[in-house]
Amino acid sequence: MTDSDSSFEKDFASTETLQLTQLDRLDPFYTPLEQRFERITRLARRALSVPVAAITIIQDGRQWFKSVTNWSVTELPLSESLCAEVIRNGKPAFIADTLDDLYLMSNPHVCHGPKFRFYAGFPIKDADGQVVGTFCAMDVKTHEVDEQFETAFLDLGEMAQRELFSSDLRTAHAELVNKLGESRRQAMFDALTRLWNRRGGMHLLRSTLEAAQKHDHTIGVISIDLDDFKSINDRFGHPVGDQVLRKIASTFVSAVRPNDVVSRVGGDEFMVMVKDVDARACFTIANRIASSVRENPVRTRQATVPLSVSIGIAMRDQGDELTMEAMLEKADQALLRSKSQGKDRISFDTADDS
Repeated sequence: MTDSDSSFEKDFASTETLQLTQLDRLDPFYTPLEQRFERITRLARRALSVPVAAITIIQDGRQWFKSVTNWSVTELPLSESLCAEVIRNGKPAFIADTLDDLYLMSNPHVCHGPKFRFYAGFPIKDADGQVVGTFCAMDVKTHEVDEQFETAFLDLGEMAQRELFSSDLRTAHAELVNKLGESRRQAMFDALTRLWNRRGGMHLLRSTLEAAQKHDHTIGVISIDLDDFKSINDRFGHPVGDQVLRKIASTFVSAVRPNDVVSRVGGDEFMVMVKDVDARACFTIANRIASSVRENPVRTRQATVPLSVSIGIAMRDQGDELTMEAMLEKADQALLRSKSQGKDRISFDTADDS
């Protein structure tokens, strides 16, 4: 570790107690993708014309990427962070060429892969004015920063800050985060797709179904299978397959409502749990998922990979007495019907297809 790194760690430690007061409520590590943050980073890519945009949070000497586009990273030690100076100074920074910057020229993500040449960072602060994270944009090409870019970037940074500390959004994700410690959440987190894994999805489904039985609420379970995923892996290789799974996960999260729960329950199998909907509304959500997947193929260096999904839906209507196992079985049977009838379609757990 360099003297600069050591100094940074010391400076950071002096304010960590204040930061944890705010971050205890956020507790961001090993939490899944959320639509509200994905929307901001997608918008940043388009508005700023950069390939990589991220919203990050710092805690315990680590940087957690709450949302990130086009970079397969989940967390970094602060000693490797591109955002170190922004975190230390608490001021926005625009680095037109990282190779000309005293602090970034030796950063491993500049010297080695992905070899970032441009960096812009915005400090996200809590109510006490302490830096607890960043909004940042990166590119492997240099950029000149004009007034229009700077204004758009600062506006997006303010949006990320407001969203991060929004207190009016209570979701199933937030409820699970509050109940479980970081180590238990890590066991329920799928690092590749940044969704709940099977264990996390089943945990949420069981607790939600118990509450629904008690209060007689409706629940829909949407089982999703990516069509012809094996052929994608065979033709393009597993790195492209992983890229497809990450893209699919982000597409699912963007297509559902904030309170819906998306989990990866198998290799190319996913589940979405929706509450307080009837069959028609559940079909609307499933159809939006299917349409979003078709409209967002994965573009690689070799080719554009078209995607589609087969979907099965099971409903817990008011008055029903269904176990979690029974609901999953119904959804799986509906999914098998969709696949047997040509794929890229939606079926319910009844004899009638939609």
